[in-house]
Amino acid sequence: MESSALDFVAQSCMDLTEALNTAGSEADRDILIVNHIKKVSSVVTAVEDFKKDLEWVNVSEPISLSQHCSDKIVVLDFWTYCCINCYHVLPDLAHLEKLHSVENGLVVIGVHCAKFNNEKDSSNILAAVRRYNIHHPVVNDADSSYWEALGIHCWPTLLILGPGNKPLFVLTGEGHREELVSFVGVAIRHFGFRISTAEIPMSPSNYIRPKDCDVLQFPSKVALNPFYRGRGEEPFLAISDTGNHRVILTDCSGIILRIIGGPEPGFKDGKLSEARLNSPQGVCWLSGSVLAVCDTNNHAVRAVHLDDGTVEVLVGTGEQSHTGDLGGKCLGMQALSSPWDVVLYTTPDMDMSIRPQLPPPPPAPSSPPAAPPRHTDNTTNNDDTKEKDKKDEKRRVVLIACAGSHQIWALFLDNTIWWKYKSYTEGTCVCIAGSGVEAARNSAYPNTACFAQPSGLTLRTGTNPEMFIADSESSSIRRLTLSTGQVSTLCGGDRNPLNLFAFGDVDDIGVEAKLQHPLGVAYCEANKTLYVADTYNHKIKKVDIGPQKVTTLNPTMIETSDPAIFNEPSGLSASADGKYLYIADTNNHSIKILNLAKNVCQEFKVRVPDPKFTEPENLILYKNDLFIHKKCGNLIIHFNMNLEADQSKDGKTTGRAPQFTPGAPQNWHVWIKDDTNKDVTLDEFDFVSGSRKGTKLPGRVEMKLKHQTDKTHYLLYLSFQTSLCDASVCYSHFFTVRSTILVRDSVKPVESYRITCKVNPAMTRASKAEQSKR
Repeated sequence: MESSALDFVAQSCMDLTEALNTAGSEADRDILIVNHIKKVSSVVTAVEDFKKDLEWVNVSEPISLSQHCSDKIVVLDFWTYCCINCYHVLPDLAHLEKLHSVENGLVVIGVHCAKFNNEKDSSNILAAVRRYNIHHPVVNDADSSYWEALGIHCWPTLLILGPGNKPLFVLTGEGHREELVSFVGVAIRHFGFRISTAEIPMSPSNYIRPKDCDVLQFPSKVALNPFYRGRGEEPFLAISDTGNHRVILTDCSGIILRIIGGPEPGFKDGKLSEARLNSPQGVCWLSGSVLAVCDTNNHAVRAVHLDDGTVEVLVGTGEQSHTGDLGGKCLGMQALSSPWDVVLYTTPDMDMSIRPQLPPPPPAPSSPPAAPPRHTDNTTNNDDTKEKDKKDEKRRVVLIACAGSHQIWALFLDNTIWWKYKSYTEGTCVCIAGSGVEAARNSAYPNTACFAQPSGLTLRTGTNPEMFIADSESSSIRRLTLSTGQVSTLCGGDRNPLNLFAFGDVDDIGVEAKLQHPLGVAYCEANKTLYVADTYNHKIKKVDIGPQKVTTLNPTMIETSDPAIFNEPSGLSASADGKYLYIADTNNHSIKILNLAKNVCQEFKVRVPDPKFTEPENLILYKNDLFIHKKCGNLIIHFNMNLEADQSKDGKTTGRAPQFTPGAPQNWHVWIKDDTNKDVTLDEFDFVSGSRKGTKLPGRVEMKLKHQTDKTHYLLYLSFQTSLCDASVCYSHFFTVRSTILVRDSVKPVESYRITCKVNPAMTRASKAEQSKR
């Protein structure tokens, strides 16, 4: 199909939109849309079909427009998964798909046309489809041949086809939900009987997590707790578990301490377990007990209060802000657009010239001064002290990367004097840098500078504080001078601010270095180095700030010495001592720790805590230790029970001892725990010449260490469930014998022991009866 025909449809749609703005009623609007359909369909021809060699997601076989969709209303969504505007269209398409199913005549097809080389890979598109929860078919137009054949010019573009695959409507950019719903609804009603109710070969991709990544799903950002002091139950690391719509707080070993939100998306305040988030991204510690979270799909920043276990909106309304909104409202009244990262900046008032200065003291008189009065007035000195304290007092400012509006915003937590004498009251949220135009324009004036989807923030404090910004769509790292608001480029990108295609993978200096859609940055004051998550190059890089030199880090895995393989890493956090870098390895569904001194990497295993172990009831302690050789030694235990009769207070036997019930099973089993109370029965031991369970007494068990171990001891539990009878009744009796297995290299390869348990079931029954009475 020639692009001129599609241009005709686009121009007709512009005319239609102008006419709809003056329509008086819904009926008038429908008439205008129907007339547009008749006009356009009488002129245009069918669009060409998809090539047969394209790769697809969410289908059981490739979709053909002519075979599967000739009697449908089809919405072709030309998108690329890096694009924030394309991201904003997805909720509109999901809303449309709820209104009209395939059986009702609507088919939505995502045509993925990559901007970045990394996005041409179908496996990466599949990950994005899963991450964004897309259920309609998606085709990988990797070389943009279909894009070019139809004359598409920008992302996102929505092309609506009618029966016969004729183009009826073209919508470019985001924010067209109302038009989309109206156009599709009228088209389905207009074509009525011509619309097919047949299904198409859809097969939404089921997400199967890797076995070793069963906790996290597409983690995006991490933040070490700068207030961490090592106290019990104090969070060490915050993780945005984006795919599970939650934030996880862990201790220093990766054990989960708190979970905020999840597993389903939502927008709800309240208790940590009841609150709901929607694809959270950036996280930042405001204090040791308060965490700020970029609730990205809810277009808000949330505050997590750990002391009282609640979540509330810090800023944002839950709806995306309108284009051109520069802010100025307070807290939950001010809308945002896809906040992606957040940092806390503390500063004295910026420009103190707005505060009146005290007059200079008068010159000293030539004659000797008069005697001082008896009572000295210290009011002036106190005022001077108070004024100085007020000047030095730190104001808290939350800086927000709003990727959706291509701007940097600030939430002032205290009354603050900002740049150019501007004064902001507590709770005010405003745009402080970025015109809203998507570009990479530098400027000494922050409101005329331009960003391109800022997605990562980090601070460099000191005498000349500045903020580094991962400007993802320009593939560059930008810097914002926090004393003046000047915006400049540190590295990557291009000198032409309109060139957003200057990406690559080149280690060099300044703009000669090339990145590919970086999403994360972390500055470390200890070693004066900036670290970059070069997301689409699947690499971690460092930048020497002075010379602006970019260098790729090539760490190896500590366990295997193999090169560390990252998959779209998007979040970083550096330890204060400069020794470690924590990495959100997003598409590997994991967190990694990079030892910067040794350049080795290891998994930070995020896991739920093991259930707290409680000792079994009726526990008998076997006082003699058992031994096993540390080099795969064998341990044989022969065991039996002696049943004792009940005794009176003076120690005399009061009756006949109970007996084993003839023919009934006398069940027993062995289990072993290590020094952390982890059950290692089958992980670290083999049971030879039989099982670790049995039904007869006396019994025998033989176990062998699977591997040489450095552990010093284990706890052996031998549990019994016996069937007994006395003179009047038959009953079951449960008890457990515990012994310690000491691991040594100075014992025999095969150690053998005999254990005989003396048990008085009557005493146990009497004790339980007494407890039940209480």
